[in-house]
Amino acid sequence: MNKIRIFLLPMVLGLLLAASSCKTPQLATALQQPSLPDAFSKSPDTVNTANIKWRDYFKDPYLVQLIDTALKNNQELEITLQEIEIAQNDIRVRKGKLMPTLGIKAGAGVEKVGRYT
Repeated sequence: MNKIRIFLLPMVLGLLLAASSCKTPQLATALQQPSLPDAFSKSPDTVNTANIKWRDYFKDPYLVQLIDTALKNNQELEITLQEIEIAQNDIRVRKGKLMPTLGIKAGAGVEKVGRYT
């Protein structure tokens, strides 16, 4: 009897857990979005910070000097600029291979026949 309980109890618990997980999902309700004030929804952005030059954006002369120094001594920027230059040269070479070429060849030769032939 004790052996039956050992096997029966986990099976019954497993069946109850499996049965409790078999239910239909609840309907999802859409959350209502809060309405924006009219001041935000109708006014377009007048200043695009991407169009502002960084020298005009930063007014502190010490900061501008630091940025200039950092840009001048930036090794990663120099490496990237050199890679761009290499790629541009590679494009020029490939375009040059597609262009027609004109060449001139000349040749001269002397054939000496052996004495005993």
